[in-house]
Amino acid sequence: VVQDDAGVLYQAQLLPALRSIDFYEPTEVAVYTYNGSASDNLNEKVLQYARSNHPEWISADGQKWADGLFIFALDPVGRHVGTYMGEDRKVSLAQREDIQNAGKDLFRDAQWTEGTIAGIRRGAELINQPWYRSWAFVGMLWASGGVVVAGAWYG
Repeated sequence: VVQDDAGVLYQAQLLPALRSIDFYEPTEVAVYTYNGSASDNLNEKVLQYARSNHPEWISADGQKWADGLFIFALDPVGRHVGTYMGEDRKVSLAQREDIQNAGKDLFRDAQWTEGTIAGIRRGAELINQPWYRSWAFVGMLWASGGVVVAGAWYG
């Protein structure tokens, strides 16, 4: 679902790009833009939009986002970017910031479509990432390999 109320996304570029992005698990991607102000609370705006227009985005208990969902929200006027996920797609706060920051340089240049694609692509890399693809695991392997090599060299 792409709801571009701000009118800043070039759908002829965005839609094929979104179709080409693979997540680790099937994920419904929703994009929502609107023209707000710097004082807006993006979280409230996205929740209000979802309740009014896409109640299926909200869990049955009404307290969380629906499972399987990833929402990328953008307010180009108020300069806000937000990411929202179902409980089964949640990432850490640092990873959430990483997803949001993936497009910020592009957003600064008013490249709204490219920035949105970059953010969603980064989300696909991080959401439900297998443990063996994480940087922590790769770093641990690299460090372990260094210890083994050093042990063999000095042993």
